[in-house]
Amino acid sequence: MGPFFRILSGTFETQGFDVLKINFNGGDWLFSHGPGTLNFCGSMDAWSDWLDAFIRSRRPEAIILFGDSRPYHRQAIMVALRAGVPVSCFEEGYIRPNFITCEWDGNNALSPLRRPQPARPASSSLPIEPVKGNLFRAMTLFAIRYYLAKTAGAVFFRGNIHHRSRGILSEAVLWTRNFCRKIRHYPANNAMMLNLIENLENQYFVIALQVHDDQQLLRHGRGWTMEKLITESIRSFRRHAAPAHHLVIKVHPMDRGHKSYRPFAMELARIAGCAERVHVVDDGSIGLLIRHSLGLITVNSTSGLLALNHGKPVLSLGEAIYNKRDLVWGRRHGGEPGDTAGMDGFWTSPVPPRRDAVKAFNARMHEESLVNGSFYLRNLTEATSKRVVQRIQRDLKMIAVNIPALSPDIPNGTP
Repeated sequence: MGPFFRILSGTFETQGFDVLKINFNGGDWLFSHGPGTLNFCGSMDAWSDWLDAFIRSRRPEAIILFGDSRPYHRQAIMVALRAGVPVSCFEEGYIRPNFITCEWDGNNALSPLRRPQPARPASSSLPIEPVKGNLFRAMTLFAIRYYLAKTAGAVFFRGNIHHRSRGILSEAVLWTRNFCRKIRHYPANNAMMLNLIENLENQYFVIALQVHDDQQLLRHGRGWTMEKLITESIRSFRRHAAPAHHLVIKVHPMDRGHKSYRPFAMELARIAGCAERVHVVDDGSIGLLIRHSLGLITVNSTSGLLALNHGKPVLSLGEAIYNKRDLVWGRRHGGEPGDTAGMDGFWTSPVPPRRDAVKAFNARMHEESLVNGSFYLRNLTEATSKRVVQRIQRDLKMIAVNIPALSPDIPNGTP
């Protein structure tokens, strides 16, 4: 995340907190080192034992981490919650680019939004500061530095596990291929987008693909892969969709160089006998595609939120924050996430979500899960960190009232 967590630590310290930042590889160390940091190298069991002992001796008021599915973070969440220490989990914003995600105990399928709404007074809404700047470029530059430092620091962090097993050389090749494919298919993508919007409005469905090794897909996708989603969608579409309707498969731009979905999907469509009605797009605005579509099918992509806010029917095949009966088509018809049979009926009778349910869900999401700002843009990181500290301090006061009594062998005390 670049220097964001170093800035966040400084903001907490100005509010009187003691902060300990733990590094697990050279990339972590690059952006946060020196006083107030600790470099951990050891097995997962050793990490759990150390953290458990640390919590018992120091009693931190909260643990903050990015991504609830990374190996060390999953262990940290289990150890902390067992000891009664709340865990705040960051993720990329459910709504971008103006927000980041900041939630307690987990994100996405583990988000508090999946639970019954708590009785809590709504805070006064603050004006939203637009996030302006090249987010992708800023993120890319930080990522390059991070992975170079991670590789260089491997000798010092021996045996530590990373959530992605991608070699730096292969990543360089695959991202170069990503860029080449973007340039190569730009004319076709642009022409396809124009044709869909101008000539096929409300005559096509969108399949939103995700990054194939995204932790939320692997952990909460109910066994769905992108190849399986493409295969089942084309099979079901060919059998049940109206002859005049089309199917648009939107490839995630960050997966364009890692997977060759275009030839795979078009060959399946040819075999199924519907190649003229199946289209693959790997660039362009998915929001624009969804706005002019009949509906969206995905596993658990946040693009489902775009569809809901455009009033479009959504079929979610995995566990997603919006997978609720009043929002998602399959749940309203008695189906469960992962139910392939629900796809067959989606083509013929897609029902849009209830507007009041979408409005209520958005209000709760902004109140509990979103913070205005950016991890990456330097002109916004300080303001973002201040908003995060305010949110966490606000929530800790409410959590202190509701958490169960601490185990007697865990000492209480001021952090």
